Amino acid sequence: MGRLQDKVAIVTGAAAGIGRASAVLMAREGARVVVADLNVAAAREVAGEIEGAGGQAVAVQLDAMDEQSIEGMVRHAHEAFGALHVLYNNVGGTDVSRDNGVVEMDWSYWDTAIKWNLSSTVYACRCAIPLMLASGGGAIVNTSSMVALMGDRRPTAYAAAKGGILSFTRFVATQYGRRGIRCNAIAPGLILTPRATPRPQAVLDAFARHTLVPQHGLPEDVAYAALFLASDEARFINGQVLEVDGGMRAHNPTTPDL
Repeated sequence: MGRLQDKVAIVTGAAAGIGRASAVLMAREGARVVVADLNVAAAREVAGEIEGAGGQAVAVQLDAMDEQSIEGMVRHAHEAFGALHVLYNNVGGTDVSRDNGVVEMDWSYWDTAIKWNLSSTVYACRCAIPLMLASGGGAIVNTSSMVALMGDRRPTAYAAAKGGILSFTRFVATQYGRRGIRCNAIAPGLILTPRATPRPQAVLDAFARHTLVPQHGLPEDVAYAALFLASDEARFINGQVLEVDGGMRAHNPTTPDL
């Protein structure tokens, strides 16, 4: 308990899945949490759950595609709690029916995927960093993906955006590390969130065959990684990517077949 005591944290995409698990966990560890999500009713439910458990939280509607909405989220954190120490850029996703191969994808969707995943992360950092500096520093955690680290058949635009987040993370770490702000990224593998399930059993079986632990990932698995990177326990970790994928990339890809 108390790993984020007296800190103020923003968690985006916090109404469900990884974001919800992270907001609840950070609050349990002492943070005052801004629960930001497009679904503000669900965000209020999460904030209510946190307060019901004795924590402090406020809900704010966030449209990650709208710069003014991102500005408003950071402003809300300042108005509600007077500071900002942790920014967890968790919001993102894609539409796999439109985000396919380079040639096959719906080209009109490219800008949407980039804005939803990469631009929203960049702009949230741009807005939050001045407040974090005024608060004495802190930690930024950005959500990338396993698809940013290896090739695949799809989703191309999403993977490009998530790859951009890795490069951007290192730039923020380089530019602001000496000023007291660390910036790291998490690259989740398959995590059984409401959005990720139900998945065809064949897909689950394929992931199970290539995972070096005897279960699929849950939102809490990523939440604990985000908590660690946000806490002072990770004070000497900066500009890194933590893969939360059950060991998916740790072995020779032929191992399951051999």
